[in-house]
Amino acid sequence: MLFVLFSIPVALADTCIYFFYGSGCPHCAVADEYIQELEAEYQLDVHRLNIATESELILQLYESYNVPQEVWGAVPILFIGNAYFLGDTPIIENLEAAIAECSGCCECPGTDGECAEVSLPQLLGLAAVDAVNPCELAVLVILMTAILTRFPKEKKKALKVGLSFSAAIFIMYFVFGLLIIYGFKFLTDITQLSGSWFYMLLGAVAIVLGAVNIKDAIWYGSGGFVSEVPMRWRPRMKQIISGTASVKGAFVVGLIVSLFLTPCTAGPYFVAGGILSNLTILSALPYLLLYMLVFISPMIAITLIVYSGFKAVEDVSSWREKNIKILHWIAGLILLGLGIAMVLGLV
Repeated sequence: MLFVLFSIPVALADTCIYFFYGSGCPHCAVADEYIQELEAEYQLDVHRLNIATESELILQLYESYNVPQEVWGAVPILFIGNAYFLGDTPIIENLEAAIAECSGCCECPGTDGECAEVSLPQLLGLAAVDAVNPCELAVLVILMTAILTRFPKEKKKALKVGLSFSAAIFIMYFVFGLLIIYGFKFLTDITQLSGSWFYMLLGAVAIVLGAVNIKDAIWYGSGGFVSEVPMRWRPRMKQIISGTASVKGAFVVGLIVSLFLTPCTAGPYFVAGGILSNLTILSALPYLLLYMLVFISPMIAITLIVYSGFKAVEDVSSWREKNIKILHWIAGLILLGLGIAMVLGLV
């Protein structure tokens, strides 16, 4: 399925275009007629703007796209992705190729003149932070302990329960991811926050999250909070998990427990969702699936390790307790490094 999603053609993804025209301009009418033909073939989001009433925006685009000042004010002019075309003939000759070149990489050619792109190492780094989150591992350990205590000789059942629980977490967090992406799209639409400032804001959030994890690595629990499931929630969460007795029950419990996990795993996910919100939904889907595969991998690994008998669930729990500060160090340093790199424009 992942391969199929990465192979989605551009025609399926919205590509946003800024088309500036002038009142009574015959060349603008010719260019617009051609654009309408492409709209019937591709899913285009065309913003038709009268240059006389959009002076602030057109000046931003002129500067961002390095349009020579001697042609400022000339129409028709069209901006898409990293390119602009001035005049009806250049638009007609180049637009369709530009749509294909954009490859659904962004919904709008932002005023920074660059089509949104996603750094795979950056996304995988955020996913890795989520994957090593101590509370995620703790939840699965509690579940496996509950099952093996109730059915000590039924490791096959423990395997199915662990995989079912992991599948539920995967589904719920995938839905959360879509909601985060749509939420950020709505936020940027109503605030008109430019791509570069929004990206720097996400970097600042990553820095704060990194600092909180480093705080927990050095002074665990200081300040009255930890970057994990809130202490007051834990007894109730453990009670829900401990009552699991079937594969179907584990799936339902996974759906419920995902809500408990949100406070300690949402941080990196929000940063990743903000980055992916610059893409069209179809373009963001494979990245979101990849993120989730990394996020869920420790749960799958622990389930298989316990099932194979290589380690007892008590050993896994003991390892987590001994290394909890190291896990916070890893998460904190990755988030801090990514955040600084995002603010400085290095990634």
